[in-house]
Amino acid sequence: MEMEVKPIGYVRDENTVEILQEYAEGLRGIENFRYLWIFYFLHLSEEKLLVHPKGDKSRPLRGVFSTRSPNRPNRIGFTAVRLISVEGNILRVKGLDALPGSPVIDIKPYAEVYDLPYGSVLSRKEIERRIRDEKLIENYIDLKTQLQPNGFDCTLQSVAKIKGCGKLDFDNSERTLPEIEEIPFEDDWVFLSKGVYRARINEIVNLGKDVMAFGRPRSSLVRCGANILTAVWDAGYKGRSEVGLVVYSDGIWLKRNARILQLIFVKLTEETEPYSGIYQLENIH
Repeated sequence: MEMEVKPIGYVRDENTVEILQEYAEGLRGIENFRYLWIFYFLHLSEEKLLVHPKGDKSRPLRGVFSTRSPNRPNRIGFTAVRLISVEGNILRVKGLDALPGSPVIDIKPYAEVYDLPYGSVLSRKEIERRIRDEKLIENYIDLKTQLQPNGFDCTLQSVAKIKGCGKLDFDNSERTLPEIEEIPFEDDWVFLSKGVYRARINEIVNLGKDVMAFGRPRSSLVRCGANILTAVWDAGYKGRSEVGLVVYSDGIWLKRNARILQLIFVKLTEETEPYSGIYQLENIH
C-alpha cells in the first residue's frame, strides 16, 4: 500500500516554522497551548538500520530504533518546542532542533497527561544516563551502590562545627556566614555530640538548565537521631555542596564517605536561566 506524506510547512530557522497557506486554517486555537510537538522530515539524513549512538564511533553499533539517530528508514524527527507567538501562518518557537529547510509534516499540542505519563522525577536509569552523558554527578565513590531507584546517595567528605552567628538580609548585601571549625577524623571516624554542624559532600553536582534537585536524609541517619538540612539545588548549579547536619540524640559516629544524603532530581517544564549565586562552583577549586 502506497502512502503519501505531504509537507504542511517548512522550518525557516531555529525559531521559525512557516505553515503553507492551504494548511493555515489548521492552526486555529493553537495559540492556547504553551508547548507543541513539531514533526518534520530529516531531509539531509541517510537511511540506516545500525548506528553508533550520538554518532560516536567508539560506542558499539545499535539498532536505529533503540536510538534517536536522525539516520533512520523514514527519517522522521520531532521536537517539543515552546510556542512564543502565532503570526498568521508563522509560528515563533523556542527549542526547535531541526535544520532550516526541513519539511514539517505535522504539529500536535504537548499534553502532560499523554506526554509525561510517569512524572518528572528522574529515575535510576535516567540519572545514570545523565551521569554518563552530561556528568550530572562527578567524583562519586561507587556508582552501583550510590544509585537508588529514584535518587542518588551522596557521601560525607568533611564535617565542621558552626561557630558564632550569621547575618541575613533581603538582597544579601549584608549577608555574613558564621565561621566554622572542621572536626578531624580519627581512624576515618568522627563523633558528633548533640548540636548543629555543617557537612560537605564528596560529589560534584552538575545540573543542566532543565533539572533541579532537593535533598533528604537517608533513613538510617534519621533512625540514629540525626537529620540533614538542605535548601534546593537550582538548575544550572555546579559545585561540591554543603548541608546542615543536626544531631538530636546523645551523639552519632560517622565514618568518612558515609552515605548521609539522597538527592532527588526533578525535570523542569522548560529550560531556565542557570543559577549564578555565590555558591556556584563552591568547593571545587
